[in-house]
Amino acid sequence: MALVAGGCGTSSTGDTAKPVSVLLDWTPNPAHAGLLTALASGLDRSNGVAIKLRTPGSSADGVRLLLSERADFAVLDIHDLAIAQARGRKLVGVMAVVGKPLAALIARNANRPRDLTGRTVAVTGAPSDLAVTTAIVNGDGGDARTLKIQSAGFGAIESLLGGRVDAATGFFNQEGVALGRLNRGYKSFRLDSFGAPAYPELVLTTLPKTVEQRPELVQSVVTAFVKGTETAVSEPELARASVQARVKGSDTALLAAQTQAALGALLPPNRRAGTLDTTLLKRWANWEAANGIVRLPPKIDALFDPQFADKASR
Repeated sequence: MALVAGGCGTSSTGDTAKPVSVLLDWTPNPAHAGLLTALASGLDRSNGVAIKLRTPGSSADGVRLLLSERADFAVLDIHDLAIAQARGRKLVGVMAVVGKPLAALIARNANRPRDLTGRTVAVTGAPSDLAVTTAIVNGDGGDARTLKIQSAGFGAIESLLGGRVDAATGFFNQEGVALGRLNRGYKSFRLDSFGAPAYPELVLTTLPKTVEQRPELVQSVVTAFVKGTETAVSEPELARASVQARVKGSDTALLAAQTQAALGALLPPNRRAGTLDTTLLKRWANWEAANGIVRLPPKIDALFDPQFADKASR
């Protein structure tokens, strides 16, 4: 499947920066503010690498292209990373790209999640959607068993806008911000506000052999992205400009609002950009299995290597 180059990282003649390909989880968007700020600021080259961002043909491409060695790194949804391990795929997360959950239940005519008990919710069909919905409603004292679930694919939010359902799964920083600006009473109920651990939504991932054989390269990439994330949080105007430059044809005001919302989720609870807290990840692993996303808790020691982000964030 063709990959679309992100337009950064092409080495010039005599440039000693090592070329590195990083496959995003989807098209560039505000959740990538730290990565985009890093490249816009030249932090990749100052760390000896020339990073080229690539856009996947589908959200499932990351695991496949990493395993086939057609990408050096990939940004993966943490649930996809857990599912890959459960299927015997050997991958390792080396940095939290987004340090907190973005998942939310977006509702109309509901003041809190338990008000949705007995009502209709649209989900996209992603493995985590039902777990997110159940956790939010039950976490507020509701009864998710009474929900009427509709699988609507990419039309989940459209079903909500059309009044065909009472709530839909989405991301608070994307659809949640967009619907909130309509002033029609839409509310976003964030997953980590209702008992779920504040796990990293997106994780920079590579192959174990890359970590073993090219640790200096991994460190350079992680350091560039950690410093980019720190810069994005401390200089939000630069972050917004970096995102705006990569997301063409968008509503400028909406994109700025979505970027501002995403910036609030970039840092993990410990406020150290990119870091992977193994204690928190063990809580996430148990939550992942308890909510049916995978059958057994992911093996944290095999799935994550926190040393690179720890070193970069010192």
